[in-house]
Amino acid sequence: MPPPRGLVQQFDQFLHRTPLLVPGQRLLVACSGGADSMALLRLLHAVNQSRYWQWKLVVAHINHGLRGVRSQADQRLVHKTARALDLPCVVRRLSLQKPGAIRVSEAAARQGRLAALGALARRNRCRTVVVAHHAGDQAETVLLRILRGCSIAGLGAMRARRKAGGLEWVRPLLTFERAALETYLQDLGQPWREDHTNALPCYLRNRVRHELLPALATYQPAIRQVLVRLADQAQESYQAHQRRARMLSRRALTVRRTTATLLRAPLEHQPRIVVGMLLRHAAGRLGAGLDGLSAAALGRTAEALRAGTPGQQIQLGGELVLDVERTRGVLRRVPVENREMVRDRSKRARVLARVPRDRRGGPGAPGLRRARRGKKRR
Repeated sequence: MPPPRGLVQQFDQFLHRTPLLVPGQRLLVACSGGADSMALLRLLHAVNQSRYWQWKLVVAHINHGLRGVRSQADQRLVHKTARALDLPCVVRRLSLQKPGAIRVSEAAARQGRLAALGALARRNRCRTVVVAHHAGDQAETVLLRILRGCSIAGLGAMRARRKAGGLEWVRPLLTFERAALETYLQDLGQPWREDHTNALPCYLRNRVRHELLPALATYQPAIRQVLVRLADQAQESYQAHQRRARMLSRRALTVRRTTATLLRAPLEHQPRIVVGMLLRHAAGRLGAGLDGLSAAALGRTAEALRAGTPGQQIQLGGELVLDVERTRGVLRRVPVENREMVRDRSKRARVLARVPRDRRGGPGAPGLRRARRGKKRR
């Protein structure tokens, strides 16, 4: 076989430089019929002609059933292309349109698509799913996250590889521009399908793609590459902070059944983002849902742990409550109906904080009674 050239050569060299894919894998290749996924399929097939990779490629198409005969035409093109490349093709049809609904949300379509791809991967013994998000998609995602007020984790946008549902999801085209992918398909004579819904202004991503990005490009022509680079840097920074938080958890965090204790001294000079990560980790160890933990709530709680006064009680959202004590913070899962009892306990902790440790005891202890009598006289 002659050596690869052009985009195929760039793609092959990129895969050799990065640990995204390894030789001999069974790969489920998600293909919608659009230009980006068609280019991904043709590129993977082209580099697989060498003796090095030896992948077992399975083409997967998800028919959302939202565009009538156009959806059927997408499916036919994917099936025809897979057959021409002598590759197996599996299809899953979804029923996302609810009775009376005008349109399906982007989130619902995405969740349905990912669930269907995961099911097809398991059925076909593929542990890796390859999807075709490119540099333009990454730039749009960064802007969408900024508009929603993301943290540094959100600023990292899409990762080139992630694990979810027991599978690896790989995006090998995140640094490749859509224009280069389309040129590659044109040179091959490979047709692709256009989805007219990608131009509808009712979807926020479409407005970012067709309005916001072109406007920003008048100030910075290379805005897509700038945003992709920003996402890479945010991911590296986030991973470094995560490593620091994991190391910190070994000496500052103790988790028991319903409580997590965080020593305050080791946290005093740590960045707030690292303390916030430690709190998220503690909440996860307690089995609490993390969806209600906003960046703002974590920031306030982290600051209270680092420099707050004893006796503070902070609601983190959901069932999580943090009591700030003199040397530690105690994170608890507390049902809503028990919140009053926890507030009473917190008041008692504020009184105890003014009593020497060797004179403390139960509610009737002499040290606590004297502290209460002194407070009344004042």
